[in-house]
Amino acid sequence: MTKVIILGEQPEKKELKPIEFKLKLDSNHGFTSCFGSPKKWENIELICKNYSTQYDLMFAFDFNRQYGMLYLGHFNDGVV
Repeated sequence: MTKVIILGEQPEKKELKPIEFKLKLDSNHGFTSCFGSPKKWENIELICKNYSTQYDLMFAFDFNRQYGMLYLGHFNDGVV
């Protein structure tokens, strides 16, 4: 890839948009409102972009996938 430099101009710093959880799968197999933060999880996997008309499907877990949680929300730029 060719890198282009324009002398005298400062490169733009793009503000990355973080992951947002909106709904989580509850024990009754329905999605409920979510107030949790993606920061509390060690791993977040994007399963499907645009899973529903407005949300992405993500799986979050720490060290044991068995105790993970499914979330609907916005993956955005994939940062927390």
